[in-house]
Amino acid sequence: MTVRKTWIISVLILAAGVVGFIYISKMKKAPKRRVNQTKMIAPYMVVKNQTVPLIINSSGQVKAKDRIDIYSEVNGVLLPSKKYFKAGVAFNKGELMIRVDDTEFKASLLAKRSDFENQITALLPDLKLEFPDEFDKWYNYLTSLDLDKNLKPLPKVNSKKEKFFITGRKIYSSFYGIRNLESRLEKYNIRAPFAGVVTESNVNPGTLIRAGQKIGVFSNTDVFEVGLSVSAVDANLVAIGDKAEIISPEDGTLWHGKVTRINAAIDINTQTVTVFVESSEKGLREGMFVKARVASGSMDNVFKIPRNILIENKNIYAIQPDSSLKLLTIHPVRFLDKSVLIKDVPDGTKIVSRTIPGVFPGVKVIPQPSQSNNRKQE
Repeated sequence: MTVRKTWIISVLILAAGVVGFIYISKMKKAPKRRVNQTKMIAPYMVVKNQTVPLIINSSGQVKAKDRIDIYSEVNGVLLPSKKYFKAGVAFNKGELMIRVDDTEFKASLLAKRSDFENQITALLPDLKLEFPDEFDKWYNYLTSLDLDKNLKPLPKVNSKKEKFFITGRKIYSSFYGIRNLESRLEKYNIRAPFAGVVTESNVNPGTLIRAGQKIGVFSNTDVFEVGLSVSAVDANLVAIGDKAEIISPEDGTLWHGKVTRINAAIDINTQTVTVFVESSEKGLREGMFVKARVASGSMDNVFKIPRNILIENKNIYAIQPDSSLKLLTIHPVRFLDKSVLIKDVPDGTKIVSRTIPGVFPGVKVIPQPSQSNNRKQE
């Protein structure tokens, strides 16, 4: 291509550009741009106020209602018995669980009883002279003494003079000293205070046991309790006798129970109140962690909405008859895990049932009934 042709083409392009600029500048109005005016779909739920049961959810650990830590009050070697004191072994009420060697202590007690018998024997001659009418009852008491059995109550004195006479011979001090030893002798044998099962054992036959040593734990496996930590506000709604459901988080097994105790104090660290639920149904085991639902009455003239549609915990969007949105101020009366109970919203009000990004009061939407309108939110 020659230089001459190149210049000609350049001039023509420049001229076309000038003509186009003049034409556009003479246009009176700019071309209109088309704006996308598509409305957003707003799922809604219709308010229908009703009475809603109040359910308090919590969790806790299962413990036996009757559960005792067993300690030894005496020293001695643990002797074998018919049943070994081992975890899982059951005992009936009054059955012997622990037997500590009491040979030395029992011999000491027999010696004290023998000394007491000698005191009564030495008392009789003087008693016959001073109180002949009282001789027979003391003589009969002496003959009824058995060194292998606990002492019987002393004969009743009929006068202060007789009482002072007996006291001067140290009969009372010896009697109550032996009674104290007899009481201590019983501590060498520990019997089951109720029917239950050993849940912890820390000793074996032949072990030297010392006073104050923990021997194990004995529990009644017929009745269990679950301690639930409940907020102070919810605790005011709970009453003794309220029905409760205990749920296994592993397989969903359900047990029924009722509230039997409510702690009067608030935990300083958690600001919660402990509510105790009792159950005697089979399948519960001590140490299980479970969930629980307590039915604590009901609340009238309220409506349940999803918690995530709240705006600043006090507003929601409502759909007006012209399909525009209105910011509605509500009165929440109870917050639940995933929902909230509101009050004073008229029946028939259409509430936007989910969060819609970018909406604002006055914007028009396409209302659409929500599929979860009648479904529980909790």
